[in-house]
Amino acid sequence: MDTERELAGQALYESRLKTLNGLMMPDAPAWQELSDEVRERWCSYADAGQS
Repeated sequence: MDTERELAGQALYESRLKTLNGLMMPDAPAWQELSDEVRERWCSYADAGQS
């Protein structure tokens, strides 16, 4: 996976993690614990936000 693209997806994922506490939601797994499929989905969300 493209490193820059993965970093953008990880940054988006981690920024969303911070909102879970305020919503009284359980902790989400760390980026490294996500499956490749889930990480790719977050990268595509980051791609969509940049266009």
